[in-house]
Formats: sequence, C-alpha cells, structure tokens
Amino acid sequence: MSIQKKLRFWSIIAALLLSALTAAAQSNYVLTLPSTVDPDGFAVTHNLTLVKEIHSGNNCVYLVSSTSLNVSATETEVDTDLRVSGFEPEVVTHLPELNGLTQATLTQSTSGILESLVGRTLVTFFGSTVPSNYLSQPATSVTRLGDARTATNLTGAGVVAIIDTGVDPTHPALSAVLIPGFNFTTGTVDTSELNDLPAQTAASLAQSTSGILEAQNVVVMNPATGAILDQSTSGILEGVAPQEFGHGTMVAGVVHLVAPTAKIMPLKAFLSDGTSNLSDIINAIYYAADNGANVISMSFSMPTASPALQTAIQYALGKNVTVVAAAGNDGVKALVYPASFGGVAGVGSTSNTDVRSTFSNYGSGVTMFAAPGEGVITTYPGSNYAAAWGTSFSTPFVAGAATLVLQARPASKPGDVANALSKAKQISDMGYGRIDLYQALTTLVGSSSGTSGTSGGSGTSGSTSGGPPQ
Repeated sequence: MSIQKKLRFWSIIAALLLSALTAAAQSNYVLTLPSTVDPDGFAVTHNLTLVKEIHSGNNCVYLVSSTSLNVSATETEVDTDLRVSGFEPEVVTHLPELNGLTQATLTQSTSGILESLVGRTLVTFFGSTVPSNYLSQPATSVTRLGDARTATNLTGAGVVAIIDTGVDPTHPALSAVLIPGFNFTTGTVDTSELNDLPAQTAASLAQSTSGILEAQNVVVMNPATGAILDQSTSGILEGVAPQEFGHGTMVAGVVHLVAPTAKIMPLKAFLSDGTSNLSDIINAIYYAADNGANVISMSFSMPTASPALQTAIQYALGKNVTVVAAAGNDGVKALVYPASFGGVAGVGSTSNTDVRSTFSNYGSGVTMFAAPGEGVITTYPGSNYAAAWGTSFSTPFVAGAATLVLQARPASKPGDVANALSKAKQISDMGYGRIDLYQALTTLVGSSSGTSGTSGGSGTSGSTSGGPPQ
C-alpha cells in the first residue's frame, strides 16, 4: 500500500473514531431560561442544539443537546452564565419495581385474590358493564368507598391527568370518561397502550373478553405487577408484552373505581418497558396544568431530586392542581421524588388487612397518605381485568379521592384537599394514614356517621395544611 493510500486509510479511521466519540459524548439537558433570553442565540453561544421547547412562560424550559467531548466543561460553562435559571442533565427514570424479597410475599398473597373471584357476576357501573369483583373487592371495603358513596352521593368531578404508559381507549369501563391527552414519547395525540404491542397481538388481546368470567390464573407480568388474567389472555401476552404493558390502563381503572364520573386525561410519558425521559415527565406536568387538569396522578418515583421537575410541580400547585405521587416500592424509609417535594401528596401502600405493605416506602417527607396496594383489581387492556401490587396502584386511590373532595368543595386548593383526606386511619410512619373515604367525605358534607365501616363494594349506578403526623 502506498504512503498516500495509508494516509487516506488512517484519515478515514480517525474520522470514524472521532464521529463515534462525538456520538458517545452527546448529552441532553433540561435548560430553563427567562423569557427575555433568546434560546437560539443562547444555544449558539454555548455550542448547544435546541431540541424542543417544553414550556413557555416567565421562565421557559427547553430540551437541548451538546456534542462536546468535555461534558464537565460544558456544564460548568452554562451553569455560570448568569442568564440561566436552571440546567441539569436529562435522565431516564423507571416505573417503580418490587424487590426480590417482596416477590415471595406477592406469591403468597395471590391465593386470597383468586378466591375472591369465585361467584363474580356482571353488573352495571355508571353506564358500563363490569365484573362484580371490581366493585366489591377488599380495597373498596377497607377505604369505605361504598359507605361514602351511599352517604354523600359523591362520584367525582373534574379531570385527573394520569402520567403513565398511556391507556387502552377502547376499554368498555373507561372509554366514556377518557378525554384527549398527549403522547410525549411520540409527539402525537395517540395515547393508546395497544400501539406498544405487535399488531397481531393487540388484535388478539382486544378480542379476549372472557377474562372476567372464566377461571383465572396469576401471571407475573413484570417485577412490579402480578396480573390475574384468564388463560387465553395470558397466553396471548406471554413472551411478547413489554415489561410495563398495561400499567397506565390499570392506574386509570383505579381512578375510575373511586371517582366514576371524573374525566381521565391520559398523558403518555412512559414507554411500555417502564422507562421515561425526565423532559417528557416535566412536559406532561406543564401540559396537565395548562389544559384543565384538577388532579395529577404520578405512579412513579426517582431517588434524586430534579430542580426542573420541582419547578413544574410548583407551577401546577400554583394553578390549584392537586398533585399525587407514589412513595415507591423499596421498602425503606427514604426520600423519593416527586412524592417528597413540598405540596405533593406522597402515597404508600397498605395490605388488605390494614398494615403497611412490606414493599412500601414510608416515613416523614415521602408518605402523606396510604391506600391499599395489594391485589387491587382493576382494568387491563383488551376489555380485561387484572390484579396489581405496588404503590403505583395506591396512588390513584388518593387521586380519585381528591376529585370527590373537589366535587364536594369545588374551590378547594391542594392544601384543602389534603386537610379533608387527613381524616384517616393512622398507621405508623404513613403520614396521616390509610385514607377513610367515609370519614373524610361525610365530614365535608356534614352527613351523620351511622353507616357501618365494614360494608363492602363501591356501589353501582345506571347513569394548605401543616405536615402529616409521623
């Protein structure tokens, strides 16, 4: 090989290596600037690329990228620019998962749930047909949902924005209460979870409607969810369902169970493998606050605080949006976010025997309330129903309860909602305790308290405070 050819060869190799290094070094950041600062000019000054605008206002939030090989130097350079209100790396977060210790508990607890399915029938529930065990399940008895509805006639008002994996828009129990949302993972308005499955699998699942009546089995769909589905449905999903497929539909089903006349706005910020970008979550919070949400339900947690996330939440709270978030499933006394941000109602999990779930995080600064989170029977994509475990499913109990408070007292601010729900059963290290809907709501509407606290299902129909005790 001639010297010229060798030089050309090594030049190509060097260019390829440089390209690879540049790609590897590319980093995304969440940038906050005052509205008076031109983002394009700012990006040019610091060798950044403006990817998209997340929110505009007095402070504007952007997603930017950098291809600098010296990440530390870039961060220092931008951080020291006096025009910057905030600058932090984009991170990927995950829906909460149960740890290995809890899986044993999960396996042992499923038999009771299976037994509760015996003798179930189809009943009418606010215009849709649902299995009776969706209404008359242990969680509704523990929280005294049926007693509260009978005594107050409260069924929910306003809009609950659910930041999650999307929802099945064709599910018979949910379709009538869903309102348009947004898919931040694709930049479209299509928030259907079924799009996360292969087309043939999604079609087969949509036709599998026998799960509410036939004999059922337990399928651990992922580390966070034990799903009880009929044999045919679990066979369809086996080996092809992404890790967290169905999570958003299950969360929505719990909100609907508690507040059947409240509207649900699905905001898809998570992929069906349970991952999300910080910027998509922040985007979803601003979207909810700017598009009529009264409550935001967030069934996820992060171990590290994000200033941009906290600013988005404060923005929502400033618009009198009640914000509810999962306390996490690590079984420890530790702060997680967004549950530990000021003004957020962090929610831990309790068992159907009214003790703290072994997997639930707990303690001051992370749990304001607790709600059932073991074997909660709820909606699942494809007209199905499943049972789920985790603080992910305790959280929508409180989100739904917030809409009941808002129906009784429409002018309530987030602190007022917390005050109302603080009439709860105290459980050590779980904030105000496990929510008691009858006690909380009858106090609001001035009803008597003569109803027994042991009655069952939720009923059917044809149609700023101080911190919690620790």
